[in-house]
Amino acid sequence: MLSKKRIDKKLRKYVSEHLSKGYSKHAVKKVLVEHGYDENYVEWLLKKHSELQLVKKYAIIVSLLFIASFFSFNLINFKFIRDGSQQITGYAIIDKSEGCCLSICQQTAKQDCYGKFVDKKRCNELDECIVGCCIDKEGYCLTNYLLGNCIGDYGKFIKNDCNNLLFCRNLTDKSYSARLYNVKNKKGSGFSTIKTFTNSYKSSFTINYFLYDKANVVGLVAEISDNNKIVDTINLYDDGSHNDGLRDDNLYGNNWQSSNVKDFSGIKKLDVYINIKYRDGSEQKTNKIQTIILTKGKCFPIYNEWSEIKNLSIIFAANNYGDISNGYEKFTNDVQNFLDLFFSVEKLSSYADTFNIYRLEQSLSYFNTPTLLTVIANSCPLYDKKNYILVVLDANEEYCSHENANVIRLSPQVMFYTNITNQSINETFRNLCDYVLTPKRLADQILNFAAPPQINLITQQDVIYNTINTTLSFEIAATNYPVNYSVFDKNGTFYRNVTHDKVITEVQLSLTNGTNDFMVTAIDKNRNRAVAYISLNTVIE
Repeated sequence: MLSKKRIDKKLRKYVSEHLSKGYSKHAVKKVLVEHGYDENYVEWLLKKHSELQLVKKYAIIVSLLFIASFFSFNLINFKFIRDGSQQITGYAIIDKSEGCCLSICQQTAKQDCYGKFVDKKRCNELDECIVGCCIDKEGYCLTNYLLGNCIGDYGKFIKNDCNNLLFCRNLTDKSYSARLYNVKNKKGSGFSTIKTFTNSYKSSFTINYFLYDKANVVGLVAEISDNNKIVDTINLYDDGSHNDGLRDDNLYGNNWQSSNVKDFSGIKKLDVYINIKYRDGSEQKTNKIQTIILTKGKCFPIYNEWSEIKNLSIIFAANNYGDISNGYEKFTNDVQNFLDLFFSVEKLSSYADTFNIYRLEQSLSYFNTPTLLTVIANSCPLYDKKNYILVVLDANEEYCSHENANVIRLSPQVMFYTNITNQSINETFRNLCDYVLTPKRLADQILNFAAPPQINLITQQDVIYNTINTTLSFEIAATNYPVNYSVFDKNGTFYRNVTHDKVITEVQLSLTNGTNDFMVTAIDKNRNRAVAYISLNTVIE
């Protein structure tokens, strides 16, 4: 799938290519806005394209005038964030009136800054704008804090995330993690730091537990339960030798082998609890800290917690990934990107936890859809012939197509329109291709939107006419109707009309001796223009 950086690059390329071919800025802007891109962002693309062309021309002139000199140019560094709108961070060459406003660490004019202002400086060049963890004078840990603001308030600044600092994680109830996890009583309180993922039977899982207060603690035991019945236990250590971080850093850990569980078929869901043992012989058992999903076969539950009570399924299969280097890894990443993009759409985000989502790793290519469905029926637990959608990511596909009501085949490089309707989630999936935008589809739509009308002249112009009256015959065809078309002679327009479909028009002409020049123009609804010229030579005796 396309990353945001690659999408921006491709869109800038489309703008450059189609403007250079003569398509209007209006046409390019309209098609991008209609397909979900922010209008300000599109205007910025068009503006930067024009500026870049100007810079290129200027650079040529400067090079010719000062070929012996060395010039240093500041590169433009922009980063786009699509959260409904496009924000620009970074800058080109700083204006003489601009600088860095340290209170917010943004480029502003001096009159727009409230607080300390550094003239003619970029914020990313200043230490005060470094972001990290600020431990204030009362002991509170403040994450994502500016160094300048922290020191200004007499705090201690550390260039790190608060959640990675031992002081902020363990030594104070005011800590970032304590507030994040609403910890009020430190005894026995902690949290699992590593989430385990679905894996095949007989795999190894790392179990970690961070304990806020290890005073009088003599040991931690992880209990693995199946339907509230303990099926295995494993000791956790804080000695730096069991995938537990550093020695005595309050992070306990160990590797658990799922082969200790009895053989099973399908999927097994296991819950992990921590039993904390103290010097006085007492024990304290935590709530469930995490869930381990084991599966036998090649249909892996992914993305969210698998549950038997969910009756809707999304199943991903690969096609034509076999010839790709690291095909399994590429397929896995493409599935993850698809889901992240799909459920980032506001109207779909609430549905993310309502599905069991699977990734089929039976093969990186499939022979045909019926064969694939047979594999799924035999491999995916809770498979229901009605309540599922199969998404086939095809590395050779450029578009999106529905093979049937439940099977979709599409390019791994996708974006999604944000104008998904309020219809049911089942209907949304059955019409999914309506909301999918692939690079090829985007290119087609831009080309179609900006395609000019066609004027096909039928009247011959390589003959000599010997009459003053003749007929000009021509055909008008277009991609974007309606089309307004006109006929001109040396005195101006003498015929106008409009068509909503392909049409052949005949216009009566009055000729004079010599060469008679005529022009036919056509303008479609997107203001794309076409022009055709015809000269009729006349000899009247």
